[in-house]
Amino acid sequence: IEAFPDADFGGLYGHEHPSDPACVKSRTGFIINVADCPVLWKSQLQSSKTALSTMEAEVTALAHCCRELFPIMDMVKILGKVYGLEEQLTQMNVSIHEDNAGALLLGQTLPPQFTPRSKWYHIETVWFREEIVKRGILLLKISTTEQLGDLCTKGLSKAVFQYLRKKLMGW
Repeated sequence: IEAFPDADFGGLYGHEHPSDPACVKSRTGFIINVADCPVLWKSQLQSSKTALSTMEAEVTALAHCCRELFPIMDMVKILGKVYGLEEQLTQMNVSIHEDNAGALLLGQTLPPQFTPRSKWYHIETVWFREEIVKRGILLLKISTTEQLGDLCTKGLSKAVFQYLRKKLMGW
């Protein structure tokens, strides 16, 4: 199982009407693959709050992706038991690919260490960090050019879109 969360910090700022509050909202997007096949993808504005930094937007996207990823992991475990797969013989390899260095560092650091700016989103960070450690999920760095989550967050050039589509779908 692989997850590709991404955020577009204040993506519509300067492109739409400047007094519209939705224009300063960041966009969360992610793709979750099971056995190299996309099973869940989402793109939506971060409506609960307005991110004040790219790291905050990325951490919010990471936490939102985790809220969708963990039930998929639980379902795979249940299906394994239903079909008689022994838990010792099967191991779930789960990785989350993050392209923001700040969010990656915040997600991997144990015990929690926060900067004065990151303490505002402390609770969601602690939650997904505890779950990542408990479930044995790898939080991996991915190059921005390889981030499949960009398909859900940004208006991409034709060449970049076709490259990421081919990487995701094979065509």
